[in-house]
Amino acid sequence: MPVSDGGATSAAGSSNMMMMLFPILLIVVFIVLIIVPNKRKEKQFKNMLGNLRVGDMIKTIGGFYGKVVMIKEDLVTIECGPDKTKLVLSKGAIASVESFEEGKEIPEKTDAKKDDAKDSSEKTSKKGK
Repeated sequence: MPVSDGGATSAAGSSNMMMMLFPILLIVVFIVLIIVPNKRKEKQFKNMLGNLRVGDMIKTIGGFYGKVVMIKEDLVTIECGPDKTKLVLSKGAIASVESFEEGKEIPEKTDAKKDDAKDSSEKTSKKGK
């Protein structure tokens, strides 16, 4: 009577099954670690651009910082620099919205703050005399 080696065949079948599961497991891990976070980040960026408002401070991909003064469909007009130069940009050229990231509006610098600083420095200089 021939003797069959049933135990060896089942061990080889189990090994083949593990060899098939490894690439599938690797693909699943790749999807979870790479693709899902990128989709989430892309969704957050689109939300940021969708909530863009006049008065928001932005940074462009070219490194310009400015204040949004007008939004028209895909075009955004910003003021930047001390002479308030106006630039017209595509929404795709916006790298970040500064006030959106912090969750609050960025306060404008006013002359009242400068006046308060001058008054306090004058008071300290008078006390020293």
